[in-house]
Amino acid sequence: MGALNILSDEAPLRGKTPFRSPELGGEPRALRALSQIIEGGLCHRCGSCVGICPTDTLATDSSGYPTVKNLSACTDCDLCVKVCPGDEFDFKALHQEKYGVGADLSFTHGHFLESFIGYSTDPYLRERSTSGGVVTAVLIHMLETKAIDGAVVITSDEKTLWKGKPIVAKTKEELLAATKSKYAISPTNEVFSEIKKLGGKYALVGLPCQIHGFIKASKLDPKLKEQVVLTIGLVCHAAVEHEAYDIIWDLLGDKAKDAMKFTSRIGKHPGAPHITMKDGSLYPVYYGDKKGYKPSSMEVINILYRLYSPKRCLTCFDAMSEFADITVGDPWMAPPDETVDFYKGWSFVLTRSEAGKKACKSLENSGGMIRKDVSRKTAIECNSLMANEKRWRAFRIIESQKRQGKPVPSYGAFGEEMPKQSGIQFFKTESNMLSHILCYLPRWREPFLRFMLTGGGYSLFYLNNLRRKFRFWRRDTWFMLRRNFSKDSSIL
Repeated sequence: MGALNILSDEAPLRGKTPFRSPELGGEPRALRALSQIIEGGLCHRCGSCVGICPTDTLATDSSGYPTVKNLSACTDCDLCVKVCPGDEFDFKALHQEKYGVGADLSFTHGHFLESFIGYSTDPYLRERSTSGGVVTAVLIHMLETKAIDGAVVITSDEKTLWKGKPIVAKTKEELLAATKSKYAISPTNEVFSEIKKLGGKYALVGLPCQIHGFIKASKLDPKLKEQVVLTIGLVCHAAVEHEAYDIIWDLLGDKAKDAMKFTSRIGKHPGAPHITMKDGSLYPVYYGDKKGYKPSSMEVINILYRLYSPKRCLTCFDAMSEFADITVGDPWMAPPDETVDFYKGWSFVLTRSEAGKKACKSLENSGGMIRKDVSRKTAIECNSLMANEKRWRAFRIIESQKRQGKPVPSYGAFGEEMPKQSGIQFFKTESNMLSHILCYLPRWREPFLRFMLTGGGYSLFYLNNLRRKFRFWRRDTWFMLRRNFSKDSSIL
């Protein structure tokens, strides 16, 4: 990566850069520190540094990294470094402060008050959402009841269709346009500055790292804390580097040139990505020429995670957005009873604060959501495979990078309290680490991805799909037997 060009309108912070400004008569220490964070692989690309900058010095580049937009405006206030959740996030202290209870580093799901599955009663919203439409339903209800003036969400970029773009949505139409998951990394928190200019109250929808960024920003800027009245965190394995989608788009060839829209998931749990053509027809992004079985969005995303997870995602252990008021994700669990069909669209929800609990209750009381409570045990089992993989992988990588003298994120007191693995967990973690090896071998991951999106890869996806179906059948059968046994026991 090259040196910083202070004459350009948008100079990259990546690279060995002096940051010398004649106007300032020296080197802005904050920008140097921010550059070191980025160079060390600690940048989440959450956008918090851009959003909190009081002088509009920073912007983001096409990959979501901070850039210098106006070097002479920098006052060296250091807010961009202080707010960074990638460099430092005192998990234990901030957990105690937010919830009034201590944090357990070995527990993947964090503190929560309620757990349920639910869906929006608006058929249009439920149909066009990723899961059950709960996130958008909550936001629309809060907007219509004047509880908020808008919400920070991710919509699709008009030029690069697969890319997400953070916006402050102020109408129902804008919220509906932002439905569906966006997996490519996006700097959501860069719109903090827009919120402060607009005034009013807002909800924030974000990934765990973005929620971490807000937690730190709200401590540095009391106005922001007053304005953001609700945070909704998304369940997250990792984001995906933009390079992966560039390759996928390239493989679409002429189809991509005629595409008008990219939708990450058509169909419910887990769905599949499609592009909308000029004539209004839908074309599958993966294996569009194949008949019958096509890999789902989640099947291909699982490959992308193992090839193109950003470095900082691999050292993040928060899969369940533990610092959000509400956590929402797909219901990766056995259906709790015969009335639940996840293919019709359901969301898995944890409320973590009174604000989150109140927002969900208000939506339910208005008739806007159907919910079915699930036990704490069931809630902890939901998404447990992914959450455990992410947590123990992060611990393993942090310890390894420490030994090698490489930069690692600081999680406060937890930095010295990494839990010990059992023998079985050690084997699982090492296997998971091996599956991510190409994240550290960038020259090999593009050929592998291109192979996986050819006929040879299609066969591997099909075999893996059979394995997954068997695993889900085993899970659901065991859950049904356990449930029926519990009923029989209660009769006795």
